[in-house]
Amino acid sequence: MKRPLALCLLSLAAALPALTSLCAHAADNPAGRHGVAPIQVKAQLYHAWLTGTTAADEKNSYPFAPSDRAEVSASRCGYVLGHPGASEFPAITRSVCTQ
Repeated sequence: MKRPLALCLLSLAAALPALTSLCAHAADNPAGRHGVAPIQVKAQLYHAWLTGTTAADEKNSYPFAPSDRAEVSASRCGYVLGHPGASEFPAITRSVCTQ
């Protein structure tokens, strides 16, 4: 009884470093089901919201661009620039709102 238990414990101890490195790698790169990290999706949605190109912005004017897209984008940029804490992605805010 002691021998199989000792072998089991040794095999678990040998596999532990491989498991911990695998878990650490997974924590460094948390990708979703389709290989895209949630933060990437959030950044793309934030960019679309700032530029006025979300599905909700275009649902009434599809397939043509809405005529007030520039006004919507300017209004949203004004809000985000007036409330610096509202922007999770300052680099996106700078690139969109300074054009």
